[in-house]
Amino acid sequence: MRAVTVVQPSADPRDLVVQDVPKPEPGPRQVRVRVHAVSLNPVDWKLTESAHPRWQVPHVLGLDAAGVIDAVGAEVTGWQQGQRVAWHGDLSRPGVFAEYALADDHVLATVPDDLSYEAAAALPCAGMTAYQGLFRKARLEAGQTVLVQGASGGVGGFAVQLAKRAGANVIALSSPAKTDRVRHLGADEVLDYHAPDLKARVRALTGGYGADVMLEVAKPADARSSLELVHYNGHLICIDPLPNMQNVPAYTYAVSIHEVALGGAYLAGYVPTQRDFAVMLADLLGRVSSGELDPMIEHRVGLDEIPGYLRRLRQGELAGKTVATLV
Repeated sequence: MRAVTVVQPSADPRDLVVQDVPKPEPGPRQVRVRVHAVSLNPVDWKLTESAHPRWQVPHVLGLDAAGVIDAVGAEVTGWQQGQRVAWHGDLSRPGVFAEYALADDHVLATVPDDLSYEAAAALPCAGMTAYQGLFRKARLEAGQTVLVQGASGGVGGFAVQLAKRAGANVIALSSPAKTDRVRHLGADEVLDYHAPDLKARVRALTGGYGADVMLEVAKPADARSSLELVHYNGHLICIDPLPNMQNVPAYTYAVSIHEVALGGAYLAGYVPTQRDFAVMLADLLGRVSSGELDPMIEHRVGLDEIPGYLRRLRQGELAGKTVATLV
């Protein structure tokens, strides 16, 4: 089968190789899926820079996929050949940028018949990261104010939509060029993240206190630049990585800091959270099917184009989601 592979750690996704590799065989509690579509995420290019210690090269890259179950391993219950599924994979194992891929049966979600494989593949990593941060970690409630950094990207764009549908007031941080796009996703206010008076503007929109919840997709040099945008006893959701707290005085902000790292549930072997992947993804798939959620597909490419688009993603050129169609 053809696959996008890492042959050695590299700082440039252009060094990825599309080549033939053996078709994988499902083990116990695994299914093999004929992959129809995959989506690209920042973690994919980050992993090309430093291979995971569990990898054996050539390693198939990719985490998010949708397709049709092709084979079922021993001890699998509830799944059979021909079912349409989507999932978020384990970054320490061979990935999904391939014609066939393996998935653990307990992380699978059914793709509704009226939903394209491309839309389903766009959801797992970015959608579940936003979902877990807002609802599992910060316990977002209607009427609260959410501040979303990187609102035109994958995680940020899903966070804007999910928060708005949950009845929250959404303040989005984005570049001025992407204001219309972010407002279309549901943001009530869009602020330039480079504005020198950003703190004052956020405070003015939140009764002088700051947001209830801030979702931060990239850490600042000093955590105080984010904590000052959140009210006392608020919530800061951190995607990659945790903020630098070295210069933060104790008893000043009392903010609850939440780390969101989907891959950690696999590495820790914590099955309850892995099972929740299927629950979150099923909800997201249902929302897209009903028209409540936009999968934000901006670019549609083929398997051979993945390395080039990962490079563009690394350079910050791509908004929304990029999906590759394999079938």
